[in-house]
Amino acid sequence: AEDKRRRNTAASARFRLKKKEREASLEAKVKELETRVNELEKLCEDLRRENGWLKGLIIGVTGAPHGST
Repeated sequence: AEDKRRRNTAASARFRLKKKEREASLEAKVKELETRVNELEKLCEDLRRENGWLKGLIIGVTGAPHGST
């Protein structure tokens, strides 16, 4: 009975350790993905700005009114 209790305690400790490692891994992945999302949002904002600027150039060159594209 004592041996069974020791093995169970050891198994529980291993389980808790694995769970902590898994949670730490997931938290690291979350941070990585949040960083990537921020980078992509900034890129998207830059591209929208550039797109607007280019549209402005085209409208300025062709003299087309703003409503027709």
